[in-house]
Amino acid sequence: MIQLHGVKARIARLDELARALRKEIVVIKDAEDPLLFLERCQYLDAPHKAVGGLETARVMLAAVVKRMERRR
Repeated sequence: MIQLHGVKARIARLDELARALRKEIVVIKDAEDPLLFLERCQYLDAPHKAVGGLETARVMLAAVVKRMERRR
């Protein structure tokens, strides 16, 4: 069973992943890559969606932490 500290660790990992993806988005948006414009737009779609998914998961886990802490 996952304990409170495990859920908090997952939140931290999700946040770290989202930050790394945001950094990738900034680098690619600044055109520091060999991609053409349309390639860049298509490429950036995936990290944007991934960040959204990570944020959804992080928010859901934050609600779980609140619930677990209230039970204490």
